[in-house]
Parts: sequence; C-alpha cells; structure tokens
Amino acid sequence: MGVLDSVKEKIEKVTGWKRPSRGDLHDAVNSRKPNAFRFKNDGVVPNNPKLPFILYRGPVTLTDDFDPAAVFEELFGRNGWRDSWHNGIYNYAHYHSRTHEVLGIAGGHARVRFGGERGKELRLKAGDVVVLPRRDGPPAARRQQGFCSWSAPIRPSAVTTNAVPSPRSIIAP
Repeated sequence: MGVLDSVKEKIEKVTGWKRPSRGDLHDAVNSRKPNAFRFKNDGVVPNNPKLPFILYRGPVTLTDDFDPAAVFEELFGRNGWRDSWHNGIYNYAHYHSRTHEVLGIAGGHARVRFGGERGKELRLKAGDVVVLPRRDGPPAARRQQGFCSWSAPIRPSAVTTNAVPSPRSIIAP
C-alpha cells in the first residue's frame, strides 16, 4: 500500500469520511444466487476436495457516496474477518492451507483464473464477492485498468475448517 493510500485510510477511519454506516451497508447488500465451482488438484494448487469455490455476482452495490474499499472492509469486519488487505491479487499460483478467504471486488474488472491451470478463468467486476475455501488458489490471469480488490482471511475459529460460511453471512451487514 502506498503512503497516500495509508494516510487516506487513517483519515477515513478517524473521521468516518466516506465510510458507510450500518444502515448504509444494509442498503448496499443484495441477495444473489451463489455460483459454485469445484476444482481438482492440478499438481500445483491442491484445491479443496470437499468445498466449492463460490462466486456471487453483484451482491454489493457500490456508489460514489462511499469509498468502495471501506464498504468491503466494514462488511467483512462485521463478520469478524480482520487482518484484511487490498488492491490486488497475486500474479502467481498460491493458496492458503489453513484459512478460507473472502474477496470483494471494490473497483474495475479483471479476468482471473481460479483453481490453477486446469481451473476456470472468470471475469470479476466491482461489487462481486468470491469465497475461496482453504487450498483453492487464485493466480491472476489478466488485470484490467482500475481493478481493486479487498480480501480477508476467514479463520478456522470463525467457521469450521470444513465449511464455507453461509451465503448471507458472507455479506451480512
């Protein structure tokens, strides 16, 4: 994160500027059907044999009234998903062996391959939410201008290690 982003984030947290209230978050969340995918071990990324990768198309409405990254930070934080980071997906294959991950697309759009080389390339855009079960991994395929993501680990203490959170709990305000 750059110096300006860091300063901006601190100012927003202290002043509440561009940060949504609980009511604003409630209004921003829309019910959406999950798109579930299962990926097999591709030799590099083991992928989760029991749990699906889940993509929600547009469950979060982002407006100019609030900082989009702050919307996702607040939504994820209300679920206890702290230690979040923003502004990118690694451009190499990786995975988390002990935690699930929730990913909110705060801006722009990108084509991202999930599940390793034998996985699936998906177009993500602002307002989308992705849940990766532990052992699934997202190498970036192509980034587009303006792409910004907000990610948070879902610790085993928040859910059992063999269950992905329910759809509504992922984005519940």
